[in-house]
Amino acid sequence: MVKRWRWVYAIVLAALGGLIGAQAWGQTLPPSQPQRPGQRPAMRGAARPVIGTITSVTGSSFVLTTWSNRTVTVQTTSATRVLSQQQGALTDLRSGDFVRIAATQDPNDSVVAVRVSDTPASVAAQRGDGGRSRGGMRSGLWGSRGNMVMISGARAASPTNGGVAVAMPAGPALAVSVPSSARISRTVSLPVSGLTVGTHVAVSGQPASSGGGLTATTIFVPAAESR
Repeated sequence: MVKRWRWVYAIVLAALGGLIGAQAWGQTLPPSQPQRPGQRPAMRGAARPVIGTITSVTGSSFVLTTWSNRTVTVQTTSATRVLSQQQGALTDLRSGDFVRIAATQDPNDSVVAVRVSDTPASVAAQRGDGGRSRGGMRSGLWGSRGNMVMISGARAASPTNGGVAVAMPAGPALAVSVPSSARISRTVSLPVSGLTVGTHVAVSGQPASSGGGLTATTIFVPAAESR
């Protein structure tokens, strides 16, 4: 469950340009993902994620309890972004949205989606370049493993015949079939006031200047089926 949650978190934040390094702020990775020998410790001042559950809310701040049962006080500001991944449908996708798709590819080059993560153009635009590339996570077909591939890019057209067309860096758009079994999620912006006790979140930000804790820049809420 932890591995799956982190996969979804990485895919969505990558699309938004908020992909953070794997080491959590103020804590090591979960037991299933120990720090590798020779890996440098995280540096103070860098944006790092804290992942856990909100246990209390007071004004513009909240307390987060991590997987290791450590509590962290998170302060929000007017600049804090809250992004929520919600379950969606193929009809929710619009031309110009930024999508990331996990799919299978058969010997005839037919591509069938297993999971689709959609970021509306209005949300992706918050990072300044429409979310087209960041940290090596660029538009195109990438990350092949066996018959599994990852596809990312802007939607080139409205859904037709149970599929989606994804713009490629060069050449024509790539047609991807999206069966009813594919899991589709959509990332939307939420107000900070939408964060309540019991919400699972991943927070990136900077260590607070005084009193410990974290000042949040981005707060990500995964879809319920991904937790």
